[in-house]
Amino acid sequence: MGDVTMALAFGAGILSFISPCVLPIYPAFLSYITGISFDDLKEGQINKKALLHTVLFLIGFSLVYISFGIGIGFVSDFLNQYDDTIRMIGGLLMMIFGLMTLGIFTPKFLMADRKLNFKHKPGGYLGSLIIGVAFAAGWTPCMGPIIGTIISLALTNQSLALFYMVLYVLGFCIPFLLLTFFLTKLKFIRKYSQLLMKAGGIIMVIMGILLFFDLLTEITRLFSWGI
Repeated sequence: MGDVTMALAFGAGILSFISPCVLPIYPAFLSYITGISFDDLKEGQINKKALLHTVLFLIGFSLVYISFGIGIGFVSDFLNQYDDTIRMIGGLLMMIFGLMTLGIFTPKFLMADRKLNFKHKPGGYLGSLIIGVAFAAGWTPCMGPIIGTIISLALTNQSLALFYMVLYVLGFCIPFLLLTFFLTKLKFIRKYSQLLMKAGGIIMVIMGILLFFDLLTEITRLFSWGI
């Protein structure tokens, strides 16, 4: 599967960041994490302490998904016995998650809101880490289908499961951190976020079909031959 699936894993992280569950509330959420007012954030007034809070939040977020990757790796020998079955199930799930991202298929039991809410942020740097873990574990309505796609991908290639999860969290964390310094550009990104989400959903459906029929390997071979 190679470069194609690696790019998908990284792109899924970016897609999670620009999803309707994250991007619209990003400024307020960043202000909540760092303790800096939104006006100061817009003017780029973020200090080292606030930056450290943001990094710790992202570490907490990353720990949850990296743990998924490690967990899949532990049971890889068992999963390998059912390689083709898992690949086909993973392809079907990827198609379903793509349709959910496009808004074509919206089952209530999967789209139900399971966010963890904190009335008061836990204190100190540890609090930012805890919020990151809670965010990753509970923010399912929009990010769930995208995350599910990467988990399905990881199940079909257990040896790279951890790597896929690392790429996913990098795709989420890099724009999250970079936009801390470029909040004035947020309106431009939000303008096209829905278009990017639709494109991401279409890619998920296509990748699901290719995975189901075991065509990703053939496509990777074509790329390796320079076609």
